[in-house]
Amino acid sequence: MKIIDAHSHIDFLTHNIQPDVVGTICCATEESNWNNLVDIMDADKNVYAAFGVHPWFVSNIKNDFDISLEKLLGTNCKFMVGEIGLDKYKPDMDKQIEIFVKQFDVAVNLQRTVFLHCVGAWDKVLHILKQYNKLKLPIIVAHDFNGSDKILQNLIDNYNIMFSVHRVDKPCEIQRIEQIPSNQILVESDAKDNVLLCDVVNKITQIKQNADMPDIIYNNTQRLITNGQITQD
Repeated sequence: MKIIDAHSHIDFLTHNIQPDVVGTICCATEESNWNNLVDIMDADKNVYAAFGVHPWFVSNIKNDFDISLEKLLGTNCKFMVGEIGLDKYKPDMDKQIEIFVKQFDVAVNLQRTVFLHCVGAWDKVLHILKQYNKLKLPIIVAHDFNGSDKILQNLIDNYNIMFSVHRVDKPCEIQRIEQIPSNQILVESDAKDNVLLCDVVNKITQIKQNADMPDIIYNNTQRLITNGQITQD
């Protein structure tokens, strides 16, 4: 089994070693950790990077941060965008929306995979997505999806979307895996020590009743790293 952790963070990289995990996609959360993440990626070929500003940290953002983001992404065609999004339970939703749209515009313009954080705000995210030409949208990764079955099916039917999961225990989580097509499933640690990704992959394999799921999930994640292009190892 080969696994790429589809969503982690900088602090997790130095102390989490898991069996079968051969790579990690590390998502920045603030502009202040972008350069650190570049250095980590340069030093370790098994770390892949996504850059963005998390909705929890929009209050102190610089006015020209999106210009800096676009310049940074331009230095490496494999750099992705994230973790970005909206969170109903954090302050200043108008500011969150403004920052999310600016970052999403950059991702669309450069055709870079987007790692999306959305809590209690799928109505707003879907309203924003409708403003774009769906054929020109990059891959969107719904990190730890927590929306309704109706929203889930809407995303599956209408967008180039994948779902990264680290919990497959509750009946609703099992039902969700049953609903998501196999070629749209990823696994993630989300920088949590109690998540053993090989166990998550095995559970998904059992739910899908498909022995090829470990390879399918690995190949799904490879598509992210190449921003939708298919390459050979």
